[in-house]
Amino acid sequence: MLRSTYRFRVWFCSLAAMRFYLLSNLRPLFCLLSFLSLTSSHTQQPPVDAADISRDLLYHPARAIESRGGAILFRAAEYTYTLDPATATWKVTREKNALPAARGLNSYRSERLGVEYKFKGESTDDEGILEIRAGTDPEPLLRLVLWTRAQLAVAWAEILREEMPGRSERQLVEELEPAEPEVAAAVDDGTRLWLAVYHYAGEGWFGLGTLVQFDPKENQAKVFQPLVIATSAVTHMVAAEGAFWLGTMRQREGGVSPAAGLVRFTPTNGDWKSYPPGKNPLVGDIVTALHSDDKNLWVATDAGLCRITLSSEPWTCWRIVPTVRLRAPVPVANRAGGKAGGNLPAGIYEVRWANTGFFEVLTPDWIDGWISTDDFEEYSKNGFDAAPYELGNASAGGASAMRLVEKPGGDPLTGAVVFRAKLERAPSKAGDPPAPSGWTRVRARIGWISREGLAVTPEIQSVSK
Repeated sequence: MLRSTYRFRVWFCSLAAMRFYLLSNLRPLFCLLSFLSLTSSHTQQPPVDAADISRDLLYHPARAIESRGGAILFRAAEYTYTLDPATATWKVTREKNALPAARGLNSYRSERLGVEYKFKGESTDDEGILEIRAGTDPEPLLRLVLWTRAQLAVAWAEILREEMPGRSERQLVEELEPAEPEVAAAVDDGTRLWLAVYHYAGEGWFGLGTLVQFDPKENQAKVFQPLVIATSAVTHMVAAEGAFWLGTMRQREGGVSPAAGLVRFTPTNGDWKSYPPGKNPLVGDIVTALHSDDKNLWVATDAGLCRITLSSEPWTCWRIVPTVRLRAPVPVANRAGGKAGGNLPAGIYEVRWANTGFFEVLTPDWIDGWISTDDFEEYSKNGFDAAPYELGNASAGGASAMRLVEKPGGDPLTGAVVFRAKLERAPSKAGDPPAPSGWTRVRARIGWISREGLAVTPEIQSVSK
């Protein structure tokens, strides 16, 4: 395949070598770097790598949601998106926000139950264990075994066999390591405590998507691990209209990825319903925040914001779109720093990638070129690296480039460079010769412009679904 030839990132050799060594050999550090790259929108040092630059400029998902004076505030690390429901208008404000900790809860104070509960997770060679304590009592109220090697092998078997074909169930069991459980969110209903359980999944570490119901009066717990969330980590939870809504994702050694999406659990009838990525009106693939009020569930994701009316579940969604405003025409090229082929008119354009000197923007006009058919099919399958959460995986590789050559078998360094933008099959014209075997003629609606004097700003755009 030609993908390995065409994959492209701007690397500085010493930095690349150090990063490769760290990510390859220090798995705990890898997990931390990968997770922080998703949950942070800035770095301590000005980034020089194009993946890091693009993440910092373009990736601003909301991490907290609150109601205030009738308005709904979605807070990202450096921006606040404010919705006035009465007028359906948005205001975007640039400001630093103090966001919830990325890691799980160590304790939870229940005013209705009158107790502060403390949580401690641990893992052994064979089990993932969660302890629940009350107040300062050194002895746990409960010590729950949430998963074992055998359970993990069954739940993850299908995924692991795709990654390691030919392995027997015994081999899978031997190679698994139970991850350490963490409490991601806690809710009490006045009589019971509900815990959403998260787990890191580094090299060989695995857990199960879990919801725990703890009855302090009986000092008993019930563990829910339905198939729909089995290979997910539960990251968020809110209660609304007699149901629990859960946010999920999957964190593996290569970074974070979508899992079950948004999930609803109704305790009264035991019903579990998943709203998986790409198969529902939800914008985005990974839930980043949840909030509920009397009538609505508010959802933030890696790509946008949604309101779900709880009584009948109609959806209203918006995209978070990084844009740049051109106040006058600017030269536009097929490659960053390449020879301009014309001028891009004044207007507002969505930014899809960035490096130290240039932005790649979506344009109404297009570039035609050629790409290997294998590469085109692989990029199509993976969504052309277009998902916003891919920006958050910068430490694990980030998005990759598509290099469109001028002719089949041509020099990729002379063709157009496309990041995170979909390709279309170029329409054939009468009299065109058939495409050579192994090659596909495509069209990209992108252009590269200089960053000088320009700033990227998120806009909130309505989505019709």
